Amino acid sequence: MSDSTMIIDETNRKNLIFLILQFLHEEGYLKSLHLLEQDSGVFFDYSYFSCFITNGNWRDAEDYLSAFTSPDANTFSRKMFVDLYKWKFSEAAHSGGSESVNTFSKDLRRIPVFKDDGFEDLVNVIAVEDIRIPEKTGSVDKALVRASLCVELRKLAERNPSLCGKLVFPNLNKSALLSLISLICPNSSGRMGGSKEDLIILILQFLHEAKYKNTLHRLEQESEVFFNINYLAEVMKLGEMGKAEEYLAAFTDKHANKYSKAMFLELQKLSTSWEATTTSGSLDNTSQKTKLQASVAMLAKKNPALKDKLSFPEMKKSRLLKLMKQTMDWWRPHSCNNSQSLEHIPVVQYLCGEPSSSLKNKFNRTGPRTKVGNCKLNEINHPSECSTLVLPDYWSDIRIACLTYSPSGDYILALADDATHKLWTWSIGQNDFCKEDVFPKPRLHQPMSGETMKNEIAASVEDSTSCFAIKGSYLFSTSGAKIAVFDLKSFERVAAFGSPSKPTATHFIFIPGDLLAVGLDDGSILIHCLSSRKIKEKLDGHDQRITCLAFSRCFNVLVSSGADGKLCVWSSKSWVKLTSIDSIQNFCTRLNNKSSLVTQIQFDPYQVELLVVQDKWISRHAAPTLDCLSGFLMNLKPQ
Repeated sequence: MSDSTMIIDETNRKNLIFLILQFLHEEGYLKSLHLLEQDSGVFFDYSYFSCFITNGNWRDAEDYLSAFTSPDANTFSRKMFVDLYKWKFSEAAHSGGSESVNTFSKDLRRIPVFKDDGFEDLVNVIAVEDIRIPEKTGSVDKALVRASLCVELRKLAERNPSLCGKLVFPNLNKSALLSLISLICPNSSGRMGGSKEDLIILILQFLHEAKYKNTLHRLEQESEVFFNINYLAEVMKLGEMGKAEEYLAAFTDKHANKYSKAMFLELQKLSTSWEATTTSGSLDNTSQKTKLQASVAMLAKKNPALKDKLSFPEMKKSRLLKLMKQTMDWWRPHSCNNSQSLEHIPVVQYLCGEPSSSLKNKFNRTGPRTKVGNCKLNEINHPSECSTLVLPDYWSDIRIACLTYSPSGDYILALADDATHKLWTWSIGQNDFCKEDVFPKPRLHQPMSGETMKNEIAASVEDSTSCFAIKGSYLFSTSGAKIAVFDLKSFERVAAFGSPSKPTATHFIFIPGDLLAVGLDDGSILIHCLSSRKIKEKLDGHDQRITCLAFSRCFNVLVSSGADGKLCVWSSKSWVKLTSIDSIQNFCTRLNNKSSLVTQIQFDPYQVELLVVQDKWISRHAAPTLDCLSGFLMNLKPQ
């Protein structure tokens, strides 16, 4: 294996640990989280460490620090340990007397002393046999002293070579590891019926192979997805009955069923047997202990609370690490900067359902891309091939400018050319909606207040463009004038912003970070920060009005289309233009036809491919490069 390959593999391993740490934090497996920090040594959680100090848990603080460095590692480590020992002694002496002197003496002897680091003075000042505590110690505010100590230790930690690069956690998108796995692993109904449980199994395998035993068995208990009967047998054999009972109690309790009750009873008998061995020093009860251990294992196999958690699925070695490497190997050439940074890894918005076949092909592809050509799709030529849903009280004489389902699919919202909105909800349950041949019965929704959601109308109706976007229970909408904000529950208009005059909004969408991207009729794009109510950025890349915007969480890019026939890709990290193409149809077909208006752009559910719709042309593009994957002309027949 080459040195470069080893470096990449080590980088992948370290990155994977960061992703696992984030997953454990998000799922609330906090004991496993902090054990993995210590077992792996990749991240020193100073906030967690400082909590021990502010609460006076000196031993826990020392244990956590000891997982990353030792008193003889360097000058800064020595100073950190001495400060801990000093204040532990100071507080203990005030309340404990001579015992604290003995404790401090033992701690101090662990500190190596060198003439060049200033510790010689410390030792000369302290005569262990005759230590006197200043009278003022008892009057000092402990909380204030501990807080000051946290500040001083932080300064030492930041200068400590042993903690270099371990004090700052990488900037990750939410659920990054689960999203990575979802990119290439079908989320089928596995043995545990959910992607999180399947991911935990992969993490357990990784921890086992990495020999992180403390984290491994703690996560087994916190997640409850795998009952490790071998570990239980091991701690019983060693006589660590407290650990055995704690492990079993994480999965069941003695009142759950008769088998659980019997297992706890056998553990108590075994504990008594070990106590008898310790007291008498006899080995005569070895046979009894062996029988009790076998009985516990047999009861576990019969216990309904454990029966689905006793077998670990067969997997190839290092499955999770290989999956991550496979994903990152695919990701780097598709990223804009060929980055290995965790800050730029893809995130999938939808974690349910299988990946598209085109996405699977990306990971398995060894040859050149998909050739551009006409796609063979099933054409729908007659209304009878579609199901029809009639919305009551729809406008008969007024054109509908915008129509959409809600993000959760529980209502339909429309905006007409007269700037009026209407909303339809379903009169059946969500489960019925998914049944075959069962169609929802929409009803027009009207709040008790009688409010109507109506926008301000532009002064020049001919030049106006209507658009809206939904954020939670609020609707942002415009009909060529200001952008109005409506409460979808009461239909009340709660706010309005923007200018009623030129340039006006032609399309807008919400993007992560509490931002609103607004495309204008002059071709520019404004990035509004909703929390501060300020314009964060102005993007210039189009010569004519913005026709559509789309955002990919996977690549953290905003894509804009304009009436000038251009597509532009913008980084949401720096808001610089990454790439652009001038004519979609010409770009895909290499023809010299006149470019046509792009009317719609949309990312696929996995947010790695972009669908582009023009007048008579539909094309698929790879993000964020905009490489054309396929395209075809639509043959529209006159009715």
